[in-house]
Amino acid sequence: MSSIPRGTYCMYARSLGRPFRSLPWAIRSVHAETAWRVLIGRATVRRGRNWLSRLAGWLFDFPPALVGAPCRVEFSETRAGERWWRRFGGHPMISVLSFEDGRLYESFGPLKCELECVKRGLALVIRCRRAWLLGAPLPAWLVPQVIASEKERDGKFFFRVHIRLPVAGLIAAYRGTLDAA
Repeated sequence: MSSIPRGTYCMYARSLGRPFRSLPWAIRSVHAETAWRVLIGRATVRRGRNWLSRLAGWLFDFPPALVGAPCRVEFSETRAGERWWRRFGGHPMISVLSFEDGRLYESFGPLKCELECVKRGLALVIRCRRAWLLGAPLPAWLVPQVIASEKERDGKFFFRVHIRLPVAGLIAAYRGTLDAA
């Protein structure tokens, strides 16, 4: 494999700092900073089953339950940071990552989450620490519990994301692999 373009990295690297450099190649290359990146792969999506979790999934436009569906993720630079346009089996899901005052945030429309990145072994783990809806801070019982991890398996990029609300349970969980298009 060739070297990472320009030797710089994305918002996750800025948040994690020096430990990012010791992550496996598959993780670092996915987050190599360029103006536009496209990754393709396969993903499986699970959704919560109670009415409150279905409502939250619908409000924030999470994909429906899918098994081994085509997955495409496009990253592009914006003034606000980095736009992620994910498509699971054709269903779009868009968010924007930003790095402000030394903290990493991800916004899904009117919901903004502060993220924490840590290195655990050879994995990158991302969690939601706090959240705001329409600029108002959410109480702990409404803050999404997000646990995401990125690993290298057999030289491929593997991701797993689990999102739940304390009051609703599972909203969505998705996992899969991605590779450069």
